[in-house]
Amino acid sequence: MKLLLSSHACDPYGGSEGIYGWYVVSALAKKYECYVLTDTRFRESIDKARRNGLVPESLHFKYIGRAKPWPKNMLLFRLATWREYHQFAKSSLNVAEQWHKEVRFDVAQLVTYTTWRVSSPLWQLNIPFIWGPISGTEPFPLECVSSLSWPTKLFELIRATQTFLAKRNKDVLDCARNARYIPVPHNQAIEFLTPLRGKREGIELCHNFFFPDWRIQMLANERKFKVTSRPLRAFGAGMLEGRKGVAIALQAIHMAKQRGIRIEYHVTSSGPELGYLKKLSKKLGLEDRVILGERFDASDYAAALATFDVCLLPSLRDGAGLSIMEAMLAGCMPIVADWCGPAEFVTEKCGYKVPIASPDEMAENICNILCSIDKDREALLELGIAASQRISSAYNEKQFLEHMALLYSELV
Repeated sequence: MKLLLSSHACDPYGGSEGIYGWYVVSALAKKYECYVLTDTRFRESIDKARRNGLVPESLHFKYIGRAKPWPKNMLLFRLATWREYHQFAKSSLNVAEQWHKEVRFDVAQLVTYTTWRVSSPLWQLNIPFIWGPISGTEPFPLECVSSLSWPTKLFELIRATQTFLAKRNKDVLDCARNARYIPVPHNQAIEFLTPLRGKREGIELCHNFFFPDWRIQMLANERKFKVTSRPLRAFGAGMLEGRKGVAIALQAIHMAKQRGIRIEYHVTSSGPELGYLKKLSKKLGLEDRVILGERFDASDYAAALATFDVCLLPSLRDGAGLSIMEAMLAGCMPIVADWCGPAEFVTEKCGYKVPIASPDEMAENICNILCSIDKDREALLELGIAASQRISSAYNEKQFLEHMALLYSELV
């Protein structure tokens, strides 16, 4: 079977959408002939992977666009990525049509970006089209708006406006209604996309965020026995945006500190909310407990993760959360918001889900959890082991390929 895959982000050595795109296309290439449309900026990384023997003969690439330097300003960076993706999507149909004349594809599929707001034109190729896995349907809970900085409040308002407009966009509606299948990562996305598609049929719940076996082994094998006498070590990662809920986590750590709990919190990333969060940390007197914007070298990442006890990231708008999953694989017990993606891969047997409420209430709930697990380190260790087993058993390459094989067999 010959698959045409649109993966705007596809980076063997990257993070976020880039590494996810690579996981998908390299996994599918183990079973199918895969022809990938991707952005020119990933060519150098893919060429490096080819030199290192990581690109099989069944994996073929065509590159679209011109790689321009990213703006240093984070808001401008976000706008630039959206503009680039719009241009990529617009250009992809002509490239795909020419390639289709040469190869004769059996199925076309969008891999990245996993957003529903920008339609893919590949449904017009007159072959079965799979739109997704699709995400980005998650609304920001209004109860938590007060935890955001003013620029982020404005961003969420713009996003809500964009959602209103995109739901009425003809290209988006045509794509949703002409796709044969729309895989989604959680149940909220099913409810959201059904009106756009005009029917529930064809929207498939699919655990699309997964890890190849080598990555699972790398993270799980580094897991170390957690020392019970030292302070709790909490971890967070991902683009530092208001939606990650780090402001609520800081408030919870402040409350825990007042109760005498020893805890360290390392957030190993940066983003538009970093300055606001540093000011908040200083205001709460947490400079001795919190490190924001810390970076781990990629070669040391797995070993560094193994030194943490807890993944504390009560994300308020996430389709999945690869950084949370990676921390769970390394044996970190997760504390997440009971909302959309993380609420479905975190269970009561491996972590805690905090109900959506006001920021003060959520912080109080998180503080109570931290106090409880600090007193029972053995239970914390058991939950960390269960978290690792949860991700390795339910979010692996094998289950993803089996699900995709089922969809492909029904299409062809």
